[in-house]
Amino acid sequence: MINFVLPIFAVILTGYLFARTRVIDKAGTRLLNDYVLFVALPALLFIAVARADPAELRQWDFMGATLIGIAVAFIAGLIAIRATGVRWPAATIPAMAASYGTTGYMGVPLVIAVLGAPAAVPAAIATILHNIPVIIAVILAHDLFAQRDRNGAGGGLAAIGGALKTTLTNPLTVAVVAGAIVSITGLPLPEGVARFADFLGAAAGPSALFALGLGLAQLDAAKLRDLGRVFAILPLIAIKVLLQPLVTLLAGLYLFGMELRDLWFVCALVMAAQPIGAGVFVFAAKYDYFEDETTIAIIVSLLVTLISLPLLLAWLVVA
Repeated sequence: MINFVLPIFAVILTGYLFARTRVIDKAGTRLLNDYVLFVALPALLFIAVARADPAELRQWDFMGATLIGIAVAFIAGLIAIRATGVRWPAATIPAMAASYGTTGYMGVPLVIAVLGAPAAVPAAIATILHNIPVIIAVILAHDLFAQRDRNGAGGGLAAIGGALKTTLTNPLTVAVVAGAIVSITGLPLPEGVARFADFLGAAAGPSALFALGLGLAQLDAAKLRDLGRVFAILPLIAIKVLLQPLVTLLAGLYLFGMELRDLWFVCALVMAAQPIGAGVFVFAAKYDYFEDETTIAIIVSLLVTLISLPLLLAWLVVA
């Protein structure tokens, strides 16, 4: 675990030290976030979906248990943050923190190292499942409210239509749809296009972590002395690290009858137990809400999983 987590902390620390030694304002951090959100992450999602075998996308038990865990965690995050008085759609950012993990650049290499090369396919599919629904939910919620504010309370259909149009033309959505078309139709992917997407996609994780370090350097620590803010963070960490894998476990065992030591089930559980992903900070910065709290929550959840993930792996793999 140290070998997988240490590089993550190192990139965050590099971003932090860079911001402390250079004049970097929040506008510069948001520019890097925009690069991740609109360039690197779409490339990563496109190539992951395009390379997926359509036959392997029919693992309904695996997908069902994974999606139920994500949905329950997202809803639990909404309830927890709404209890503190945060209104919709701002509440979707903390809810994203409660359900969106570091599946791509921590989860995938971890399960492959522990379970071997056969774990690569379920890990890749789990990464898609953990990214796309939550990202689209956050984008759609904010687009709907933006449209409603522009059109007034009576423009319900116009708001929904405008939000859907914005969501469907978002680079993240376009990337997933394009990748799905390539995968399902079996269209050959030109080597140059694949290399281009690989090259850009590889930058998504490190860039998001570096931006997180920049945000940490700009953190207003005074805000976190507010007990209300602190108590808003702790339940989200508990939901992400404990509740989400627990719900995934129960759904797999009792709704879908999965075998506990099955490779796909183990991958589903390990991916569900990942710490809060740096991608949440990208959206917090994009919508200018919960940035400071997200930064701390990501780092604390990483520290917590230094204990929780080895225990989970020991139970699933060794026991």
